[in-house]
Amino acid sequence: MAEQHAHAHAHHHGEKHTHISRGTYYRVFAALMVLMVLTVAAWWVEKNLLEIPGWLAVTIAMSIAIAKTVLIVLYFMHVKISSRMTQVYAAGAFVWLIILFVITMGDYVARGWPPQAGPLP
Repeated sequence: MAEQHAHAHAHHHGEKHTHISRGTYYRVFAALMVLMVLTVAAWWVEKNLLEIPGWLAVTIAMSIAIAKTVLIVLYFMHVKISSRMTQVYAAGAFVWLIILFVITMGDYVARGWPPQAGPLP
């Protein structure tokens, strides 16, 4: 029984076993905290200091959100050290998300909006 257990946990030769170091996790966590502070600071600046157009505010917020997402997917979901096939599938999921977003926005922009009801003369 013990021989089977030891054999089940034996590593196969030729496989690459890499791990992300604890220091890297701490650095990624620190980067995520900095990006969180940037998100709150961008919101505060927009609300209290500057007149930023809506499209620019959304662009800034989405850029920060994408940076946080990339860090989480690469390091905490271990895509950075995964096989090439896993990386292809992860990239494909993001491509599919972008396609769905473009289709949705194309439909949203192309719709004719009804006139706004105003006060009667």
